[in-house]
Amino acid sequence: MSDELSLGEHRFSSRLVVGTGKYKDFPTMQTAILASGAQMVTVAVRRLDLSAKGEKSLLHWIPPECVLLPNTAGCFTADEAVRTLRLAASWRSAGPGRWSSSRC
Repeated sequence: MSDELSLGEHRFSSRLVVGTGKYKDFPTMQTAILASGAQMVTVAVRRLDLSAKGEKSLLHWIPPECVLLPNTAGCFTADEAVRTLRLAASWRSAGPGRWSSSRC
């Protein structure tokens, strides 16, 4: 029996999941993620600024070995949550990336 966690096509040695909110800035968030050893990071899809590039982008600061888990923070209805997760699924299907499927 392995301690490895399997979710869909992903394999994890850590079961810790961390989020991207509540940090004073992106470098602090990156430091915390790296220090935690987490391999899964939740990202509030509605709060993600897709027009931000380079160091202004939240995604720039998340270690590349981390799998991104979309969450529905900021959604107030089931319709909004479903629409938000469909958007995240479309990003995943648009090409190779680190977004995990909501169907894991």
